[in-house]
Amino acid sequence: MSLFEKFGEKNNTAENPVTSEFEAWVGILYSCISADNQIKDSETASLSKLLYSKEKFIGIDIAPLYAKSYHLKTELGQLKYISACCELIKEEDKETVFALALEILLADGTLGKEEKNVIEVLSKQLKIDTGMTSKIIEVIFLKNKGNLKEI
Repeated sequence: MSLFEKFGEKNNTAENPVTSEFEAWVGILYSCISADNQIKDSETASLSKLLYSKEKFIGIDIAPLYAKSYHLKTELGQLKYISACCELIKEEDKETVFALALEILLADGTLGKEEKNVIEVLSKQLKIDTGMTSKIIEVIFLKNKGNLKEI
């Protein structure tokens, strides 16, 4: 028992409110579709399709994860929430999650100020190498060049 435990003091680091890897993935991607403070049904449908295309999400009910994401993002604020989610992303999944996040943010072919902030925070929190970050951004921009903006 530590000296602080002996006197009833708790550790200064708060427990992470994000409790699973699935919540972390959904939380990051949800933060991306809500970066502009507008969430369209088509965006949530695209996000669901994207997640269900991943083997890791077979048999996972995403609806409650969306609900939790909404509440935690509101409670913590976007940047703290993204940071909490990034803590639970496995090393081998970090670049994939970053690429998926960019895919969602760049679906309309443009990036707003809030979306750029999310990309910067996400890149730092996931600790993705600057060179790799640039490559991923370049590829996703090329892939989404000329996309129609949703009305």
